Amino acid sequence: MTDAPTPASPGRGYRWLVLLACSGAMFGNYYVFDALYPVTPLLEQAFGFTGEQVGLLDTSYNVAALLTLIAGGVLVDRLGTARSAVLFGAVGAAGSALIAFLPALAPGHAALGMMAGRFVLGVGSECFIVAATTVVGRWFKGREISFALALQLLIARLGSYAADWSPNLRALFTSWQPPLLLAAALGGVWLALAIVYAALELHAARRYGTARAGATDKLVLADLVRFDRAYWWVVGLCVAFYATIFPFRTFANLFLTDYHGVSNETAGSLKSVLPLLSMIGMPIFGFVADRIGKRALLMAVGSALLVPPFLLMAYTHLPLQLSMALLGLAFALVPAVLWPAVTYLVPDARLGSAYALMTFCQQVGWAAMSWGLGRVKDAGGASAAHPAGWLPVMWMLAALACAGFAFSFLLWRSERGGRGHGLERAQVRPEAA
Repeated sequence: MTDAPTPASPGRGYRWLVLLACSGAMFGNYYVFDALYPVTPLLEQAFGFTGEQVGLLDTSYNVAALLTLIAGGVLVDRLGTARSAVLFGAVGAAGSALIAFLPALAPGHAALGMMAGRFVLGVGSECFIVAATTVVGRWFKGREISFALALQLLIARLGSYAADWSPNLRALFTSWQPPLLLAAALGGVWLALAIVYAALELHAARRYGTARAGATDKLVLADLVRFDRAYWWVVGLCVAFYATIFPFRTFANLFLTDYHGVSNETAGSLKSVLPLLSMIGMPIFGFVADRIGKRALLMAVGSALLVPPFLLMAYTHLPLQLSMALLGLAFALVPAVLWPAVTYLVPDARLGSAYALMTFCQQVGWAAMSWGLGRVKDAGGASAAHPAGWLPVMWMLAALACAGFAFSFLLWRSERGGRGHGLERAQVRPEAA
C-alpha cells in the first residue's frame, strides 16, 4: 500500500481566477462609492441639499472608515478572507440599497437617510478593501504581487470611471433615484462576486490544504510616536493629497455645472479623466520609479501638478480638459510612489502600524475637508446664480495642495542628505519570500 499523494498547490490559472473574482467585486465597490457624486445636482433640486449636507455624505463614510480601521483587521483575522469578504460585501450591498431607498421612504429626512446609508457603506467598503488586499498578498506573495496589485486597482478604478461617465446615460438621469438604483444593483454584483471568490478560496482550502485565514496587520498604538521624521513627511503628503483630490471629486459636478455652465453629462465626462489617467499611469509610474529611483522627487513633481488646476479653473478660460489632465496625472503619479515608499521608511515588522496610522490620518483629513468645503460653499452662496461663491472653495483646495507640495519638498530634501532611506536610489525592494 502506498501513501496518498500530497495535494498539489493551486495552479497559476487558479490564482488569476481568484484575483479576477476579487477584483470584479472591487469594481462594484468603487462604482457604488462614486455613483453618488454625479447625482448631487439632482439631490439639490429634489431635496434642497446644502453644500454642507453634500460634504457630510462623505464625512459619514469617513467616520465609518475610521472605526473600521481599528476593528476591521481583527475581524478579517478571525473570520478569514473568504467569510469576511462575503460579510463585508453584504454590508456594502446593504449600504448601497439604503442610499437608493431611504430618501424616497423618508423624504423629509432625505439627507439623514442618505448619510446612514453612506455610513453602512463605509463599514462594508473599507473592511472589504482590507480583505481584498490580504487576498492578493496571500495568493501572489513572492510571485507577481506588484503586477497583481496594479491589476486589481486598475479594475477597481474602472468602477470609478464608469460612475463618473454614467451621466451620459441620459435616460437614467431623469431623477435622483434611478442612478442610485443602478448602483444598488452593482452592489448586488459586488456581493455575488465576493461569494464566487469565497467559493474559490474554500475549494482551494479543501482540495489543496491552503490556509483559510489571512494575516492582516492591526494598528499598534504604542508604536505611533516611534516613526522616523521622513515617515511623517509622507503622512503629511498623504493627508494633504487625498484631502484635496477626494473632496474635489465630491463637489466637482456641482462646481463645473454652476461655475462653468457645463451640463451634468459633460461634468461627469470631465471628472472621469482622473480615474482613467490613474488607471493607465499608476503601473507605468510604479515601473519607472523602480527603474530610476527618485521617488521623493517624483512625489514632489506629482504634488506640484496638483496646485495649478484649481486656480486655472477659477481664473482662466483655458480648456477644462487641461486642468483635469493635470489632476489625473497627479492622481496617478503620487499614489504610485507614495504607498510603496513607506516600505523604505519603516521596518517590515511595523508596516501594519505604519499603513494603518497613515490611512487613519488620511480619513480624518478627508472628512474634515469635505465638511469644510461644504460649509464654505454655503457661506459664499455658491450656485449657478452666484458662481463667484465657488472661489473660496477653490482657494482652499489650492492651499491644501500647496501644503502637500511642502511636505513632499521636505521629504525630498531629507532624502538627499546622508541619512536618506534609499527612496532616491534605483533599486527594487525585494519581496518577502
